[in-house]
Amino acid sequence: MVEEKKRGVPESRKTVGYEDPSKYLTQDPLVEIREYSDHVRIIAEVSDQDPQTIVVRPIDAFKIELSFKYRGRNIKKLVLLASPVNPDKYEVRIKNGVARISLCKSSGGACST
Repeated sequence: MVEEKKRGVPESRKTVGYEDPSKYLTQDPLVEIREYSDHVRIIAEVSDQDPQTIVVRPIDAFKIELSFKYRGRNIKKLVLLASPVNPDKYEVRIKNGVARISLCKSSGGACST
């Protein structure tokens, strides 16, 4: 009698000794920029709920660097802005893992963030 072979993955196709590839496939957090008449709002996906963990570092009037945690990783994003902003006047609010960073424009007038 002929012995039946068990169906399954052939030995030649088994991946033994390789690391899990899913740990290298990462997704960057979504960052959106909205411009209003008196301020610019940056909306970003973050993991932390504490506004103190988000660092807003102005490079110049048109560039802002954001540092925050996202899914256990430290993220740095360089955000290029269309309008100049005042780097000293900003506000950070976090709700449900979404940060809203409002930056007042340099144009002078009152800023309602």
